[in-house]
Amino acid sequence: MTALFFEVVSGWELASIGVTLLISVYLIVTLIAAILRPPPDRKYPRGGQLPMVSVVIPVYNEPPELVRATLAAWKAVRYPSFEIVVADDSTEPLTVDDPSIRVLRRPTREGFKGGALRNAAHHLDPASEWMVVFDADFLVDPDVLVRFTEHYAPDVGGVQGFQAMGRNVRPNYLSRFSESFHEVANTLLAGRYRLHGFVGVQGTVQSYRVEAVRAIGGLAPYSTANEDLDTTFRLRKAGWKIVYDPRIVGRGIAPERYGVFFTQSTRWTSTTVREYRRHWGSFLRSPNVPAIEKIDSFLFLLTWTNSLVVTPTLAFLPWALLGLHLIPLWLSVLITALPAVLFTLPMLAGTPARVGLVGWVGYYVLLLPGYLVMFRASLLGLFTDPGFARTPKTVGSPAGAGSISPAPSATSWAGRAGATGAHSTVQRATCVSCGHVLSHREVLFYAVGALDVGVAACRACLGSKEWSGRRSPSLAG
Repeated sequence: MTALFFEVVSGWELASIGVTLLISVYLIVTLIAAILRPPPDRKYPRGGQLPMVSVVIPVYNEPPELVRATLAAWKAVRYPSFEIVVADDSTEPLTVDDPSIRVLRRPTREGFKGGALRNAAHHLDPASEWMVVFDADFLVDPDVLVRFTEHYAPDVGGVQGFQAMGRNVRPNYLSRFSESFHEVANTLLAGRYRLHGFVGVQGTVQSYRVEAVRAIGGLAPYSTANEDLDTTFRLRKAGWKIVYDPRIVGRGIAPERYGVFFTQSTRWTSTTVREYRRHWGSFLRSPNVPAIEKIDSFLFLLTWTNSLVVTPTLAFLPWALLGLHLIPLWLSVLITALPAVLFTLPMLAGTPARVGLVGWVGYYVLLLPGYLVMFRASLLGLFTDPGFARTPKTVGSPAGAGSISPAPSATSWAGRAGATGAHSTVQRATCVSCGHVLSHREVLFYAVGALDVGVAACRACLGSKEWSGRRSPSLAG
């Protein structure tokens, strides 16, 4: 019996070492690719009129002051023609006093966030060509929609940006670790994209082509708590490309309590495994997906499910080290040092050293509970249909009452010409001098040139001479 036990322990330890080394090599190669390889040249010329865009912000019981800050950031975005739609699933209806922002409510929360987005997709402005999705806690820069347009090529069905953390008012060690973790995750995403691997939309800081989503049956056609991965699989199987651009940035709020952090990790892991179980077979058989992307999808799945092999070895470790001497000292040191490499390499791509150090130390602090949580989450994904577990957001001091008022701005906004009824909230920037609706080139001038949007004027009022002298080089031609 003892001999059989040691054989089982030995076999499991060898499998654990093999999986760990395979994943480590995969992650290190991917990080190096993000640092050394240039991004694919897929920028799409902005010629002609920029497309109409619907910005959808799903909200569920978020603090009113948090939503207020998010909507104020979107009101400052500079883009020729877009609408803001709040998909509100909150228990208490969200009050928005700005008539330029549409609020959609459903009688039930069926389908979780995916259901809210699916409902919103049915109520977009008829002219909308792209649906941009940002979570309620993510702030954006004024040129965010302009940056998305660089990738609106005819064969692109989705665009993913950089999910940055660190917007917390009173950051603690856990929120700083989350910031570091996301830096590594986004660097890995950049590397996978540059190696033509499996890249998808991530749930926020993303854009969908409306035509593509409708062609594959819409968002979340069935109940799922991971509508982004579900949509990724369906878009790729249909032949639509997905682009990743780290220059498109959204800054969110990281969990500040361990219970919230592990709840979020459980949801991410279990729902990822669940969507793989649902789609991976047909994904591997799809003729529209290159072989290298299918291989990368397998390695990516291993990074989520390696706990199924590694976690049981934590119980075997005393026998492996003291009784069997299966793991040589040099290999133990190597495996222990690998996380340091993973959190150090992104610093070569511009990640602050402090962020890398916090992530490195935090990995070892959270190693044991993290593996146990992911082990349980992987089993949930394999054998159940995990539901949606909300990640509560914390903010600083309340900024006022619960209603959302129009963001103060010297720039006037008017309904798009010809828009009426439910779709009259489409926003167009207008000249502060004569009230003329600004052309897409004039809006791009302010967005990319980073000039003061509070004095936005049309070309005629600004003056041909001043326009020519202050034109941004990036808009030449």
